[in-house]
Amino acid sequence: MKLVLKKFDWILFADVLLITFIGLLFIFSAQLRTGNAMFYVAKQSTALGIGIAAMLLIISIRYELYREYTKYFYFFAVMLLIAVLFFGSRVRGSKSWFDLGRFAFQPSEIAKIAAILYLAGFIEKNRYHMKKTSQLFTAGMNASICIILILLEPDFSSASVFIPIFLSMMYAGGLPKRIINFAIIFFVMSLGLPFLEIYLTINNSSRFLIKNFKIIYVGTVLLFTIFVWFFIKFLRFKVTFKKYKSVILIVLLGLITSISISGYLKDYQRKRMIVFLDPSLDPLGSGYNILQSRIAIGSGQLSGRGIFQGTQTQLGFIPDQHTDYIFAVLSEEGGLVFSFIVILLYTVLIIRGIIIARNAADRFGSLTAVGIVVMFSYYIILNLGMLTGIMPVAGVPLPFLSYGGSSLIANMIAIGLLMNIHIRRYAY
Repeated sequence: MKLVLKKFDWILFADVLLITFIGLLFIFSAQLRTGNAMFYVAKQSTALGIGIAAMLLIISIRYELYREYTKYFYFFAVMLLIAVLFFGSRVRGSKSWFDLGRFAFQPSEIAKIAAILYLAGFIEKNRYHMKKTSQLFTAGMNASICIILILLEPDFSSASVFIPIFLSMMYAGGLPKRIINFAIIFFVMSLGLPFLEIYLTINNSSRFLIKNFKIIYVGTVLLFTIFVWFFIKFLRFKVTFKKYKSVILIVLLGLITSISISGYLKDYQRKRMIVFLDPSLDPLGSGYNILQSRIAIGSGQLSGRGIFQGTQTQLGFIPDQHTDYIFAVLSEEGGLVFSFIVILLYTVLIIRGIIIARNAADRFGSLTAVGIVVMFSYYIILNLGMLTGIMPVAGVPLPFLSYGGSSLIANMIAIGLLMNIHIRRYAY
């Protein structure tokens, strides 16, 4: 206990508490018009208390012991994800919650932490064999199980966070750069066709082009791939066809995936992509959320309209203003000053996480910290990008700021792991 108190990262703890308390203030403001604001504040405060208790429990056990049970944590998380598909409550079309009366929680929040611990344990155990394709395949298959189960709910936003976590941890664990490059090529190929098709539709391109765009896209990509090969040979770079055929294979897989995505995209998903490219095309429908959040953020100017004084907030124009769009509330009522403070606090959180990852006593601790930092970074970037229209619309909360009990508790558990790694960095 003396070691815990002596090495406790008070900067990280105070930083997280400040973000959470600011969140409580603006959750109250966001729900003030409903006449039941204290109900949400009380529930979030209760979750904070549970989260702090969970954090202290996590800290009290040496994190090295978690390495022995990562498979069990992962198995438990997978069982929860399967169970929620059968026994979960459907909220906004997604069966992703267990409703226990006064308390509800989202298994995907637990699954993220379990997946990070599992990957850290897997990579640490196979640290001398990470350059083998079989290790990538094994780790990828286990990560994909969580992704597929969450997509079945369906909850694309929660599933998407596993991809950057997986890639960053595998890279930090010694995965060759070329594999990461292959992954980037694959995702560009996969998403290129759907986005370009919708872009052509928005800009009223010719019907012939839109109707035959799949064939044109596939043909162009394949011709470009062949051209690059001959161009490399012309410049006499030392690249054999055996190496280059891996690129061709990745491109072909990406094209097949892109055609599948384009064919199975639902209407609301297409609308979200259209809104991302041009929200003004549907200002009262799919583009409404982004446009209202932009108005709220812009109207705050330097010092804001004043706490509890935001017109967009208090008149209810901002959608989901206590959850996914809470930063718009903060920006309108607190202005650039509050926005800058919160972004600064998030920056401190990420920097402290990076320092903990670099100074960890062992590889398991370092990889766990990397996964947690990437998880927080992904949610922060995606949420803020969504509000300003530079990222696609996705229902992701801001860590510690947005309302959500299970999210807050899971995030406090993640902070507990970071604290644990920090406290015992010189324990050997």
